[in-house]
Amino acid sequence: MKKLVYTSILSLMVVISATFNVFATPYNSRQVTSVDEKSILLPPEVKQSKVTERAKKRGDFFASADLIVKNNGDGTIGALAVAYARFPIDEAYITIYLDQWDENEERWRQVNYHEEEFYAADYPDGLLLPTVDISFTNQPRGYYYRLRGTFGMMYNGEFEGFNPVTDGVLLN
Repeated sequence: MKKLVYTSILSLMVVISATFNVFATPYNSRQVTSVDEKSILLPPEVKQSKVTERAKKRGDFFASADLIVKNNGDGTIGALAVAYARFPIDEAYITIYLDQWDENEERWRQVNYHEEEFYAADYPDGLLLPTVDISFTNQPRGYYYRLRGTFGMMYNGEFEGFNPVTDGVLLN
């Protein structure tokens, strides 16, 4: 009798656990790269840093993303973000985060950001190369700055993205 009760309870637990729904979480386009990502501090004579992320597998519509931080020499920090699509896409999203190196805490701190959205309806020749070219102003000199980027593209309801991080350049 005990064996029958034990087998019945175990069978009931297996049946119940097999009916639980499991949902996969989609990639969150608003998710940012961590400010705790490592970057090196470049020598003061180096005025810009570039990072490129490329697709890891074939068949993707998001080919690569470039992110460049530059000491413009006039007290501003230049930021250039370029997303490369393999063919015209439906939507693109680019967010650029400006981080400042906190020497006392020995960590990066986000001090500013800029975001833009691109839609195929606004590009009659096709949305292939969404680009953001801006300068961050009013940042104190004498600190290292880097960029973190969140790039996302949509095509036929599918999403692909990259999160490149530059090295730090000195604003003097």
